This record gives sequence, structure tokens and C-alpha cells, in this order.
Amino acid sequence: MEVRFNIRQVVMWRIVLFSGIISLICACSYSGKKVCPPFDISFSGHTLLAIAPGFTIKATEDTLNKTYPCLRSGKMFPLTGILKVDGKSYRFLGGDSLRISSLAPLSNENLGWQGKYSYLFPGRGWEQREYNDSLWNKGKGAFGSENGKFQAHTVWGAKNIYVRRHITIANKDTLKERKVYLRYIYDDQIKLYCNGEYLLGEEAFLPQTGCYRLTDETVAQIINGDNVIAAYGGNAEGTAFLDFGLYVENKTYVDVKPAILKQMNMQATQTHYVFQCGDVELLIDFVSPSLSEKWDMTGWPVGFLSYQIHAKDEKEHTVEILFDVDMEWLLGRSKVDSWCEQNWRFAKSDSLYLAMEANESTFSSEDGHVILSQKLSAKNEDKGALLIGYEEGQTLQYGGESLSPLWKKNRTGEIKELMKSVGDRWQELKEECDKQDCQWSARAFQVGGETFAGQMLPSYRNFISSHRFVLSSENKIFCFGDTLGNIREAYESFSTLLYFNRIDWMKSLLDPIFEYCEDNHWVKRYPPYDIGLYPIINKQVKLDDNAVAVAADMLMMMAVIVEVEQDFSYADAHWNLLCLWADYLREKMEKDVYPCEGLLNEDDERVKCVLGLMAYRKLIQLKESV
Repeated sequence: MEVRFNIRQVVMWRIVLFSGIISLICACSYSGKKVCPPFDISFSGHTLLAIAPGFTIKATEDTLNKTYPCLRSGKMFPLTGILKVDGKSYRFLGGDSLRISSLAPLSNENLGWQGKYSYLFPGRGWEQREYNDSLWNKGKGAFGSENGKFQAHTVWGAKNIYVRRHITIANKDTLKERKVYLRYIYDDQIKLYCNGEYLLGEEAFLPQTGCYRLTDETVAQIINGDNVIAAYGGNAEGTAFLDFGLYVENKTYVDVKPAILKQMNMQATQTHYVFQCGDVELLIDFVSPSLSEKWDMTGWPVGFLSYQIHAKDEKEHTVEILFDVDMEWLLGRSKVDSWCEQNWRFAKSDSLYLAMEANESTFSSEDGHVILSQKLSAKNEDKGALLIGYEEGQTLQYGGESLSPLWKKNRTGEIKELMKSVGDRWQELKEECDKQDCQWSARAFQVGGETFAGQMLPSYRNFISSHRFVLSSENKIFCFGDTLGNIREAYESFSTLLYFNRIDWMKSLLDPIFEYCEDNHWVKRYPPYDIGLYPIINKQVKLDDNAVAVAADMLMMMAVIVEVEQDFSYADAHWNLLCLWADYLREKMEKDVYPCEGLLNEDDERVKCVLGLMAYRKLIQLKESV
């Protein structure tokens, strides 16, 4: 009796929630005149630009110029923005500098460095500064395989290697109030020490680059004279590589005055900033055009940063905007390609593309830095855009076949073509995003006030920034997060996608799951929790099936789609699977005897069974009525 009462409580709670969804659907269809909310929505740590899951730019501070933005992985994105007004410079984006000078550079900067190495374990204390390594082998760094991705100066032909690099510091005072970094490249394992202190350990089966900032306590242990950076390298399989060096920041922009933040506002497709730079006001907008409804740009890995100046004193000022990106810090590569094409000035390093209008703009590259700048004038051209594009190197693999990204459909496959398409109409795209943001924001405030708007608006951008859109072999659009076909993640995304009326994206989340189950990849009577880990669709990653939860979630998601579309054709195409999953839940309810103690919640199997069967019953009703 207690179980039945608790289930009724949860079902009533779910009905209340479903009523909220219905009101949300009504709000989505509201066609009255929209007025943008008069107050700002701010959200620290939100997505600034949704470009690609492998390259999503996130804000770490509301003020934007206290520190650098970061990528979805947590790694800093070393982008600095400077506005020069009448000879004075103001920093509106990024920290003072990530430019670094080498104390002991990586091997590619000085044709190698001298080190001591041993293939056998040297015994305890081998990483200490005082350790005697006079009997060790001498070799030239870097160490690695002959046919590896990076050039090795000493062949490393064993499973393990222990390396000691002696670094002489002439004047420790030069390190005061400066950040000190250890840069490294490895394949497959690495452990690093500074004067005996353990710093980090990492493992990967592909060559990796990294940069670690030494703590103030570690820097304090550095002495005038001989210091030792010690490293262990392990090779699990394939090629091997080990290289490391010590660097110090040189404070390139330390004397640049931070601009004054006047306003910050976050919307669904954009984040707006207004800075005061002397007598000039600077408007900076981060725009994710792939969220636009008007043009089909789903999955386009391109975003842009628009800028505009305004002089309140209405006088003419000499103004120049500058963007500095440290490609070597970010990608581990100093090589930069640049060219001009159809009025756009491009710069490329590895998979990252930058572009700025060629008119009144300049490009320079030094020490792995890309610097793009443009002259602005209130009486001539007071606005512009910096385009950012990123092409992920891996493609999705399914049944031995490579699935093409959606943005490559009917195109040359070059990301620069997308960037030119966005760049040539960036002002039109921004106006459309302004219009959409105003409508969505007004609707969000109408439905749930400021709290609801503050949750819903950033979730739209977060979704697109963490998902990839690809074309199946049958030319269907599939949508994947990092864990492919994850039903729980799809279920959690549905409220956001419903609010923004992206029924097409909702189906794109479910289609690969249906195809996987219908193509003899899955023989169980409930759907898989997931179907692999990017970039390979092969088998479920999660060990626990969570069978009841995923079966119920699929039925509930299908019920939402049919209810909103008032069309049963999508459910009808997969009706056999839906019936199979509903039968599994029905048998589960009949066979299992659940204990009575404890309160129920929406993740309880008993509740999931009830909700899944309620959704199935709703589908039957819709099948007969629509």
C-alpha cells in the first residue's frame, strides 16, 4: 500500500511537471510582440563561442580581461585583445601575457639539449638534485622513436627511460613575480620532477603536448646555479617520445591598462560586453551563428567575435584593435600559414583558423604568435569581426565507415569556405541573432522569470558546443556528444531543445540509437545506455545497463516528440522497438517485488517503470488520434 501511495505521489509530481512543459509549449507558440528584458543576464563560466566540442571557448570571469578564456577541456585559450586609442593601449580580453621566454627550451627550438639518461631503474632518489648521475649515459634531447611524429635526437629503444636535465639559473631574482612553466611533449607516459619535487604524471596513447605552471613553492626551491628537471618516460606500444623544457613569462602586456567593463549581457546565441577605453567605448560580441534558426548552419564549426567602437565626445580618434593568439602555447606548434583570399586575411596553425577582413588589417607571426590587427575610425569603418574556425582531426567511425560531418555536405570540405560564407554576411547573421535572442529572452522571462532565463539561455549554447552533427550512410543527421548515443544525456537535453523548438535535433539524438538497435548491433529487450565513445561507434561504454531507466527515457522522449508535432509517423517508424521496450517494463513491474521502505524519487526503478508505461499509453492514445 505504501509503495502504491508513494508512486502516486511521484506520478502527481510528474503530472505537475508535464503541465509545466505544456505551458512551455504554449509559450513557444506565443506570437505576440516581443520586448527584450530591460535587465541583463550574467553567467560566469558560460560558453562564449560554440564552435566544436574539441574547441569551445568558455569565459572564466565576468570581466573577460582578468584572465584568459578557456577551452571545454579546461586548458586556457591564450587570446589577448588590445584596443589602442590615441597611442594608449587598453586590454579588454585575456590576461597580461602568456608569452614566455625559454630558460631551457624544447629540442625543436635549439636543435637539441644535453641530458643524462638510463633505461634501467636507477634506484631511489634518482630525481633529486643532489643525485650523482656521472655514470649515466649522455644523450641529446629529445628522446624517441626514429619514425615518430616529433623529431628525436637520441633513439629511445626500450620500454622505460629516466632522464635528468641540468639547468643553470644565473640570477633567481629574474623569476620574481613571474609565472614559471614546464612545457613537455610525450608518448605514451610521463612523470616530471623539479629538484626532486613531483610535479605531474600523464598517460596517453597518442603524442601529447602540455604546459604546467610551477607553484610558488616549487619556484622558491629553484636556486642560483645547478637545478635538475627529471622525467620518467614509458612506452606502452608503438612510437615513443620525451621532451621537456623550462620557461618564464616575459609580461609582454603587463603595462597595458585593463579596459573598464561597463556592461555584460548573455543571451542564447551571443554574449555582449561593453568596455570603456579612454574616450572610446568598445562593444564586443561573441556570436555563435550555428544556433541561428533562419539559416541552416547546424554543426558549422565557425564562430566570430564582432567589435564596434563609439566615441562619446564625437571627436575623431586614432583607433586600432589587435588580437594576439599564442599558437605554440595552445597547439604545441609554432608554424603558422597565412594568406589572403576574397577580401579575408587568414591565419592557420594545426586545426585552428583565424580570419579578419583584409581592409585596413595587418598580420604578423613571431615565436608562434599570430597577431591580427585592424585600424578603426568612427568616420570610416568603426566595426569588424574576427572569425574563428576549428576542424577536428578525427572522424566518426561506424561499422568500418567514416561518417562525414554535416557541415561538409555538398561542400568542398574546406573549413575556410565556411568561414568566408560566415564572414561575408557576419553583420546580417548578427542582426538575425539579435532578433532571435530578443524573442527567446522575452519568452523565457515570460515563462519563468529571471531564474528560468538564466538557466535556459546558456543551456542552448552549451548543447551545441558539446555535440557533433554527422551524416549517416542513409543521409540521416545524427547528433552525438562525447559518449555516443548516451540516452541519459539526451533525456536531460530535451527540455532545452523543446523550449527552442529544435525537434529536428531531438530526433537527431534518437536516430542513431534506433538505427543501432534495428541493425542487429543490439539484441537485448531494452535500449543501450550508449553506443560507444567518440570517435568509434562499437559497443556500450557504461558497464551497468540501467535497463529500466533507458527504456523509460526513450518512451518518454518519443511521447514528447509526437505530442509536439501532432504527427505519429516518427513513432510509427520505430513502433516495434517501442512496443518491445514497453513490454520489458511491464514484465519488470509484474515480476519484481520492491521493498517498501524509503522515499521514491524519479530515478527509482519503480517510478521509471510507471513513467515509461504512462508514456507508452500516451503514445497509444496519440496513435489512435493523430
